[in-house]
Amino acid sequence: MLPLAFRPLLALLLLLAGCAPSFQNAAVQPSFSGPLTPRPEGSPDVLILAMSGRCPCLSAPINNVDYLMPRGTVKAVAAAFEAQGLSVQSAGAAAHLTSHLPTTAIQSQLGKGVTVAPPQDGFLQMEARLVAAQRDWIVGRSNPTRIVLLAHSHGVVWTHALARAHPEVPISLMIDLDGVCDMWESDNRRLIQAYVQQLGHNPWPFDLSNSCASVRVGHVRYDLKDVVYPNVTLDLEVQSQRLVKVAGGFQANFPFDALTNVRPDGSHTGIQTFRSQDTHSNVSMPGGEALVWIKDKLSEVVAGWRNAPSATDQNTP
Repeated sequence: MLPLAFRPLLALLLLLAGCAPSFQNAAVQPSFSGPLTPRPEGSPDVLILAMSGRCPCLSAPINNVDYLMPRGTVKAVAAAFEAQGLSVQSAGAAAHLTSHLPTTAIQSQLGKGVTVAPPQDGFLQMEARLVAAQRDWIVGRSNPTRIVLLAHSHGVVWTHALARAHPEVPISLMIDLDGVCDMWESDNRRLIQAYVQQLGHNPWPFDLSNSCASVRVGHVRYDLKDVVYPNVTLDLEVQSQRLVKVAGGFQANFPFDALTNVRPDGSHTGIQTFRSQDTHSNVSMPGGEALVWIKDKLSEVVAGWRNAPSATDQNTP
């Protein structure tokens, strides 16, 4: 991974080469005309797509797993919506480009009693779910499904890339749990480049392998995972504490998210940031301070949805 000190230089070189990261100034509006119809029976009010982070190992990303589902984090968020009378469907994925079978089980991430890691979904599978939801449950619907992107650590890089790749899809809520770029490029860059080369074309409107590039917003440089795109209505961001107090002194909490998220125009509209006393790992625990803050906010989120004309809000983000 390129040191932070060199990222501004790299961004300048990319700009001079004509391939610097670019942003949409406004969300792309889904093309639809005609009367709105209800969603199909059995489709959810809320779809949660959750991306977990990196494994505590030297063999990422092959041994990255979805831990937000077995940990109970996704269930806790879903329960907060269900308590407001909404139906929820959830899916979880590992911090990996595509589906894979881990070679080693990381017990702390797999959950109690699980000794063999099951097959894991990745970014491509989550992208397919997002596109299908847009097609079947959102465009042209009088009661469109609300999309919630939930992620921790490296997973935040993936969910921000997902929102950026599909500006036509309205994201009602993005939840970022201490997103970091450290080691993301070394884990994923070559894998993504090999996939694009094998495919014969780039399926995304930007270089996905460059999803941790540094970009200038106003007078500050941000990693792309700190940028909230126009198709995201609300972003709830949690940052972990800077230091952990231990006997005999202080121990650094590393990594941690250091910058408050921003819109491409430099504003913080629709972004709420909370500095938790949890560590980087614990911000994803369902009973931790971070998740308590998130769950408290969700009642306000749902109230806002009910006070807004949902069809207008969702089909013309």
